[in-house]
Amino acid sequence: MSESSMCRGRPSSPALAAPLPDNDDILREIFLRLPPFPSSLPRASLVCKRWRRLLSDPRFLRRFRAFHHRQAPLLGFFIAYSGGPYFIPTLEPPDRIPSARLSLDAPYHKAWTFLCCRHGLTLILNRTDLEITVCDPVTGDQRCSAIPPGFKRHDPRLVKCKGALLCDDHASRVPLEAFKVALLWTDGLQLDTDLQIILVKNSLYWLLHGFGNNGLIGVVELDLDSKNLAVIDTPAHALSSFHAQILRMEDSRLGLAISSELSIQAWERKANFEGGARWMLQKTIELDKLLPLGPDIVMVSWTSVKIYGYDEDGNAIIVSPGHEFFMIQLKSLQFRKLFESTNITVYHPYKSFFTGVSSLSFTVSHCCNRFHMLKLE
Repeated sequence: MSESSMCRGRPSSPALAAPLPDNDDILREIFLRLPPFPSSLPRASLVCKRWRRLLSDPRFLRRFRAFHHRQAPLLGFFIAYSGGPYFIPTLEPPDRIPSARLSLDAPYHKAWTFLCCRHGLTLILNRTDLEITVCDPVTGDQRCSAIPPGFKRHDPRLVKCKGALLCDDHASRVPLEAFKVALLWTDGLQLDTDLQIILVKNSLYWLLHGFGNNGLIGVVELDLDSKNLAVIDTPAHALSSFHAQILRMEDSRLGLAISSELSIQAWERKANFEGGARWMLQKTIELDKLLPLGPDIVMVSWTSVKIYGYDEDGNAIIVSPGHEFFMIQLKSLQFRKLFESTNITVYHPYKSFFTGVSSLSFTVSHCCNRFHMLKLE
């Protein structure tokens, strides 16, 4: 038998697995593409000391957040609680973050208002000390700034005050180097104090009571470039802001979700040929056909369906036909059950990066260099 035939007759040895790259730069590029969920980097850092060293490097963490800046995961929701803004996690293990890790303490003797979440930061109005506090719940970093003069401690005008937090570039990487705070208050008309402020293109929008053709609701527009205020009528179906939510539609158009009995109507404001704009109904979501509602819910009157929050980046609303809370993506109509609760409150979606691989997580060096206090007559 020839040597070649003998070689062909031997069983082939299994192929050896390709060795892991021994170059730190290549490893960083691989790590950069890990999913941006809380468990990704901590689990990878357990492989060896070298991997942990690379993954805990603050420079890599900044690159990781910048690479995924449009894909920050929805970690959960903040609600205004007596002891401070309380965090409710919604991710499943191993990505679930304990409530205590991100919940914020508020001094019991201070009067405060939770205003919004944006860019992984929270905005809180301290009505006792007349301060605005911007906080990164992940790192614990905080910055405070006094509100403009003209207000007294526990000023009743601040109870209905609304605010928004913005960075210079709405799609910028984190950490943020600067931010803007916009506060809006009225003497007569009542701003919606619950549902979330929405950014559409370069304008902020609030719901407003006591204005519009229906005499109940209008939409306040703040143009961030010109600093001008305007008020927009809403469709006549908008009976109360508790059953309505401003939306950011596709192509960054202004939208409005209105609950009616067991359905949600999605309206969009579009330009017409006369140079103006009008509301157009885009779709009607029949919740009794979409969600797994029990017969006891279906039998209840129209007041059973309420809108409790909105994820503007994911274009998803939070509704509750009773004690069950669902998040519905308005384009795909995909939904998931979040939790059950008997508390009537507003849920502020919180998106951020939680790496947890090092206590040396980046420190946000904020400077409140622009502050606008606007009054709507």
